[in-house]
Amino acid sequence: MNFELTADQQQLREQAAEFCAKECPPEFESSLDKNSIFPENLYKKMGDHGFFKVPFPGKYGGTDGNIFDVVLIAEQLAQNSYTAVNMYLVNAVFGGMILYKCGNDAQKNQWMPRLLKGNLKFAFALTEPEAGSDVRSVSTQAVDKGDCFEISGTKYWTTGASVADYIITEALTGQNPDSSKAMSIFIVPVKSAGLTITPIPKLAGNAYPSCEVNFKNVPVAKENLLGGPEWLNNGVLQLFQTADLERICVAASCLGGAATILKECLEFSKTRKQFGKPIIKFQAIQHALADMATQIEAMRWMTYHAAWMKSMGKDCFREICMAKLLCSETLNDIARKGMQIFGGRGYSMEFRIQRYLRESYLSLYAGGTSEIQKNMISRLL
Repeated sequence: MNFELTADQQQLREQAAEFCAKECPPEFESSLDKNSIFPENLYKKMGDHGFFKVPFPGKYGGTDGNIFDVVLIAEQLAQNSYTAVNMYLVNAVFGGMILYKCGNDAQKNQWMPRLLKGNLKFAFALTEPEAGSDVRSVSTQAVDKGDCFEISGTKYWTTGASVADYIITEALTGQNPDSSKAMSIFIVPVKSAGLTITPIPKLAGNAYPSCEVNFKNVPVAKENLLGGPEWLNNGVLQLFQTADLERICVAASCLGGAATILKECLEFSKTRKQFGKPIIKFQAIQHALADMATQIEAMRWMTYHAAWMKSMGKDCFREICMAKLLCSETLNDIARKGMQIFGGRGYSMEFRIQRYLRESYLSLYAGGTSEIQKNMISRLL
């Protein structure tokens, strides 16, 4: 089994690293954390650099890459910018991949070229106040009015909604008592009448807002039913087309974030002195750093292995769930270790380590909670 990167993948990773160093250096994310202003220019630059083209075929303007390539980009973006990696994944994976895998030809021809150039932004609305891990509890309704559908309900934690052009929305459309056979997905323009979007203040990442989205008899054209009429009431099956992609990309972002924490802890421990010497000379600090480095290698190989399996078309849902579980839990452990290494200074807003801790918590929920991952893994043993 050979996981050595190809020459093209090595070049892609290097290009992503160069882009991050130039366009989103460490102080960039710190400024976003303070001002909470959406970096529209960065999004456009990501499009100009070709990041959104990577996982899509050439007929839509893509570069015929695969999910492993996306993982490499996400890992690099996460090392520099929590905001950048989330913008990338929401649009390239959560939005773009479900459109590519489930949309009909007319929908893909209409939206994909613009998305791949960075001229279009999606948000994805699934979670509701009473429906998170339990997708079958979705209550937002889409009623057939003959010439259109009308959507009513409330979505929660819809990341990017306030800056998006379209919100990909899951809603009930059927009467089947098994709601998983009564849901459909719609591509809803954010300028639709009856649509209200309210950002939700978060622990971190407010420059790319997560939002409450209220639908009040929002009209949606029938041609905006994802996949067309044949996919009516089959939205849950469409969700399953990309659920594993979301999880492996969350694992990749955790990997990138963890690498940055280790790097900054190493730098700090070499310059911070106590008892007359740098704290890296103390065995307790050395052991903490050794644990972090070892954990990151485990994260990398589990993530790369799962991404490689997926890119080869292998059955790897279990491996992806394992990678997401391990990486999210480990990132949070590494962030806490980093806070301990920084000591009292870590509690100060002057140092970035406190932000890394705040950012790490989202990984425990994005792509499904740790408990959900364990449920799925146990069923596949």
